[in-house]
Amino acid sequence: MPIARFDYTQCENDRANIAYGKQTLKDIWQAAEAQDTLTIDRYAHLVGGCRMGERAQDSVVDSDHRAWEVPNLFIVDGSIMPTQGSANPALTIMALASRLGERLKNKRIEKSSHASP
Repeated sequence: MPIARFDYTQCENDRANIAYGKQTLKDIWQAAEAQDTLTIDRYAHLVGGCRMGERAQDSVVDSDHRAWEVPNLFIVDGSIMPTQGSANPALTIMALASRLGERLKNKRIEKSSHASP
């Protein structure tokens, strides 16, 4: 059975974005007079931002990964998960992407009624 292969590297822009984000957090913590802060250099398994759900009021995409507000926009990555469990989310992401691919191939996705024309 074929399996997917994933490689992960950071380009200069990735490193610059990470440095900017870390500095922004430190600035916020300093302004809030935070104590006992901790940063961990871990970037490979980022999730969230486009939460999957049953209603547009609570989420960005439906269970078919279709954006509520943009017709024919499908989001198929870790951003649809609001959080992750204790392990690498890659297999869950691949399973969800495979499920959507099968649905699209078999035309099991209805025309969007989410967004207004």
